[in-house]
Amino acid sequence: MLLIMLVVFVVLIRQRQCPAGCLSKNKSVRHADGLSMADSIIPSSRPVKLKDFAEHYRIMSADSDFRFSIEYEELKNVGRDQPCIAADLPCNRPKNRFTNILPYDHSRLKLQPTDDEEGSDYINANYVPGFNSKREFIVTQGPLHSTRDDFWRMCWESGTRAIVMLTRCVEKGREKCDRYWPYDMEPVLYGDIQVVILNESHFPDWTISEFRMSRGDVSRVIRHFHFTTWPDFGVPEPPTTLVRFVRAFRDRVGPESKPIVVHCRYSPTYKQLGAGVGRSGTLIALDRGLQHIRVHDYLDIYGVVYEMRLERGYMVQTEQQYVCIYQCILSVLEGRVNDQEPPLQPLTPRELHDNHAYEGELRDNHGCEGESSFFSRFDYSG
Repeated sequence: MLLIMLVVFVVLIRQRQCPAGCLSKNKSVRHADGLSMADSIIPSSRPVKLKDFAEHYRIMSADSDFRFSIEYEELKNVGRDQPCIAADLPCNRPKNRFTNILPYDHSRLKLQPTDDEEGSDYINANYVPGFNSKREFIVTQGPLHSTRDDFWRMCWESGTRAIVMLTRCVEKGREKCDRYWPYDMEPVLYGDIQVVILNESHFPDWTISEFRMSRGDVSRVIRHFHFTTWPDFGVPEPPTTLVRFVRAFRDRVGPESKPIVVHCRYSPTYKQLGAGVGRSGTLIALDRGLQHIRVHDYLDIYGVVYEMRLERGYMVQTEQQYVCIYQCILSVLEGRVNDQEPPLQPLTPRELHDNHAYEGELRDNHGCEGESSFFSRFDYSG
């Protein structure tokens, strides 16, 4: 009897020392949404003063990036309890590259429905905040052959004037993204949207093109920024390459040119999934960071990734990509890349295709949006 009373006394003492909210060491206490209590109680912001950034990076990267690993792990479940009902409808499932890379309902881009067709408003894409606005970017998966018409419909309906592509169509013999634009100067119809290549400039690590897209009597120009040297596994080396690409993109696309469509690739291996989340998140975080450090004395890369993950899952998908953002910012702060660098010259001349019929159409088509200044707004300086 005394033994039983002693056991009860010990249990009561331990319960008082560890109340209901106390976390177990093995994180076995979980909420209804499947996330552990430890996962749900994490900071949403970790700003670092620019004057301390280099030292912060040194500390975080010590012992094989040990502290980066801990910090990145805390972001693992951010946003993942949000519903993706539209993406999981039977009519929409074939439009997704992966069953686990789905757009959240609250931030997904909705296409204009067509003929009351179920699912006609769906595309695997979300609005993601940038430095200049809460809906500065549209992040989407690399188009499938069956969804490229929807991709161009999205570009048209959203009014975007820029697409950023962060993959080659084929990498190491495997298709990573459908070729969703024409192969040559001949116009191609994608649904009811016609696309024509106007010009291309090839640089060592990227290509910048200008397309004309038309629907009915209205035409627009859209720029295509294609980063071509992101390795199949890993991140660009050196990191300054990605910094220069982001700056080349920003030199040509101002803050008023929104939203901007960004997509990357896909891969058959789970650790390298990239259905519009990994590389895309890395580029957006870097773009935000480069603009932020021009006007502030601190930077919160962790907070940027946290915010993006609330709008689209898995943004900045690997720890290596997360560290790469820090490395890129550090290279700028240390002066390895500066604002005064002369612009890169293209490897091939920047030429407007000699398409006389097309030029005549521009002169005659009064419905063409901005036709009087159509050619004047091109930047041929390289």
